[in-house]
Amino acid sequence: MNEENASREENLVSIFGVPDEATATMLRDFLAEQGIEATTVSSQIPWFGTIEAARKGQWGRIAVLESDAARARALIEDFYAARPETDTASPPGEDGEPG
Repeated sequence: MNEENASREENLVSIFGVPDEATATMLRDFLAEQGIEATTVSSQIPWFGTIEAARKGQWGRIAVLESDAARARALIEDFYAARPETDTASPPGEDGEPG
């Protein structure tokens, strides 16, 4: 291993347990949009269906580079704390035009 590669080696750390694959994919993509490379790590065992998820209480986890872990955890916390914006305009009338 040369010196350049040695300086770029970094541990991958688990930052968040996810209940299902859809949530894992959504959070991985969200982190990528924020500039953090993440991966999903499934706990599932082929041919065993959801047995491992039932045993562990989660489908798998999200993992990131150690240097990104604190920021990624904070982003996921903010993501779950966020609430959708509400539309304050009046509902459309029967013709589809604003009320």
